[in-house]
Amino acid sequence: MNLATITLFCRERFRLDAWRHYVDEYQDGIALHVIVNNGDPADTELLKERFPDSMVLESPTSNMMASYNLALKEILKHPEIDAIGQIVNDIRIEDGGIRKLYDILFGQVDCFAVSPVLLEKDSDVIDCFGCSVNRKTFQFVHLDAGASLAEVPIETKQVDALPAGVFIAKRTFYERYGIQDEALNMYADEIDMALRVKKVGLRMMASSEIRAWHQHVNASGRPQRNARAAYLMGRNAVYLAGKHVSSWRRLVVFLYHVYRGIDEFRSALFHGKRDGSYAFGQAIICGAWDGLFYRAQS
Repeated sequence: MNLATITLFCRERFRLDAWRHYVDEYQDGIALHVIVNNGDPADTELLKERFPDSMVLESPTSNMMASYNLALKEILKHPEIDAIGQIVNDIRIEDGGIRKLYDILFGQVDCFAVSPVLLEKDSDVIDCFGCSVNRKTFQFVHLDAGASLAEVPIETKQVDALPAGVFIAKRTFYERYGIQDEALNMYADEIDMALRVKKVGLRMMASSEIRAWHQHVNASGRPQRNARAAYLMGRNAVYLAGKHVSSWRRLVVFLYHVYRGIDEFRSALFHGKRDGSYAFGQAIICGAWDGLFYRAQS
């Protein structure tokens, strides 16, 4: 199995022990496990100590897409590697799941990328069984979200999008698709990938034959992502609407994210989420506004 995998690490020592366990469960047979530290440089030696069989790279930037690209470029120097996976550090994959994904990927000539069914933490509740993109709002849609695994057929199906945190793709996928859009930094890369892949005619699939779990835990037990994440969500959706459709669609998506921000203000006022929801809503609106004028650096 000539598979390489990429995982980023950014000041996430609170996940380190669990992540080490997840890697032990799925890494058997992986030819090259690449970790990119795009956080505190002091963590690089720690990562080398905890993952002695992995290639640990230190990114000069905290930009997640630039850090993924650093790993992609390194992997593509190895001609024997015929598939590349992205697996974030809070994903658990069932025993033998990577091998099954690899066999599905190369069992179909016209399949270029495949993901397992992704389940919520320690459950059989589906987070997504493949994904799609709402082209009106530029939101990422998780298919079959909230359903029980028992409610969906055991199948491998074609989908328009994949969760960026757990999929594998043929080498030729990246040779035709290219590298990540570094203007995004983080968030909405799945949307960009889905739309770019469609333009070059690559087929992606999701399989309920393989299970993975998103074992997500926020830093310090926060119930909500921070305001920086909200800002990027708003900015990137508006930016991508202009990149892939038109300036008019960019305006429509901006207005949608203003509505989302106002809804967070409502939650702050009426549902006791004052500090977190108010900051989250304000950040979404600020990000969406900046997205109206944001352009990728040439």
